Amino acid sequence: MKYSVEIGKIVEGALKHDYVKVINYTKQLIEKLDQDGESRAVGKFQRLLLQNNENSLSPVGMGSAEYSVPVDNESRTLLADIIMPTENETKVVLSESNNEKISAFVKSYQKADLLNSLGIGISNTLLLYGPPGCGKTKCAYLIAQQLGLPLVVARLDSLISSYLGTTAKNIRSLFEFAQRTPCVLFLDEFDAIAKARDDNNELGELKRVVNSLLQNVDNLNRDSLLIAATNHDYLLDSAVWRRFDYRLEIELPDRKAIKEMIPLFLGNSINITEKELNELSYVFQGLSGANIEEIIKKTIRVAVIENNEITIHGIYEELFTFKKIVPQNDLSNREVLKIKAKFLRSIDERIFSLQIIANILCSSKTTIQKLLKEESDG
Repeated sequence: MKYSVEIGKIVEGALKHDYVKVINYTKQLIEKLDQDGESRAVGKFQRLLLQNNENSLSPVGMGSAEYSVPVDNESRTLLADIIMPTENETKVVLSESNNEKISAFVKSYQKADLLNSLGIGISNTLLLYGPPGCGKTKCAYLIAQQLGLPLVVARLDSLISSYLGTTAKNIRSLFEFAQRTPCVLFLDEFDAIAKARDDNNELGELKRVVNSLLQNVDNLNRDSLLIAATNHDYLLDSAVWRRFDYRLEIELPDRKAIKEMIPLFLGNSINITEKELNELSYVFQGLSGANIEEIIKKTIRVAVIENNEITIHGIYEELFTFKKIVPQNDLSNREVLKIKAKFLRSIDERIFSLQIIANILCSSKTTIQKLLKEESDG
């Protein structure tokens, strides 16, 4: 049945006298009807909402400044930040396999009506894990963007309380909020609240927090979306893993993804040839997207501050610094040049010929040849 998610939520809210839920999902239903050209139904539901407002029920709505995020009872700080679809302009470059898996997760929600009609239901929980800087957080933003839903980003500094039992209450409040509002609930640094309960260094409070988390995930309506991300998947409680339908390791970007990232980070600051792009994709292998962005942005920043031209040579120099290719001790310019040439040559001799290395290091082919011969003779 079409619109089964929204209708189900509206009925559920009405039965529980949860007017906020009814209003929020009615607004989402109106948006979908409008997209399908159902103007008469749109007008009817809009009139119902207007009559509701005139009766002073004052519920919280999707676009409202009163978007009622729960707060910590002790500090009165918000438990989450809300990123609305109109504010979400995230761009993320992933490996081909990760792109396919993220796309499959998004499509499963978009096909919710069909899956529900078949009695299958949707996969509504996703755990992202992998090294820092690989795009886990950006993936959550991307999913919310593609679904046209607000992203509710939990604020760990508010969620975790020093008061006994308060953290568990905060988790419950946040999940209840996500259940009554069309959104994607995102728990970043997930290991902070989902750490293994057999850790002898932790107090009993951690076990209560994890138990509360598990109960809330179990009670999460299949139509609500939960995404969690961690850099330390080995710390997670074993029971937590079973609660996630999708588990996706966001690995370091492959060369194809790196080649897409570089122009994205460079913007219009420099014209780069396909050949130069291919060479850079080799030297950036093994780095995260965040690392690559840091190197490129620093190159641009230094050039602007020093009133210099932004060059490919500058990118390589920042890469050498980032990877600590050159030792800190005093070396002659010749020794430094030799170390850099040796590093580039070691990546792939077919890609980094003597002439290409000379161009990158602003030297001559003869000099590079002599330096590398000295290295091999030594």
